[in-house]
Amino acid sequence: MAFSDQARKMIGTDVRIETRNGIFTGRMVDVKRSTVIMRIDGRRSIIRIAEIIALLSLI
Repeated sequence: MAFSDQARKMIGTDVRIETRNGIFTGRMVDVKRSTVIMRIDGRRSIIRIAEIIALLSLI
């Protein structure tokens, strides 16, 4: 199963994403072909899947 398929199961939940640029915590909104869209403090943030090191669900 591809990363985007696994990430798609977490849409609508709070997640923590670790990237090369830092750690981001927020609600996952959508997963596109090469990006993950999150809502962090009311603002949409777009993170490239290629930069993601780890994805944690905060349920």
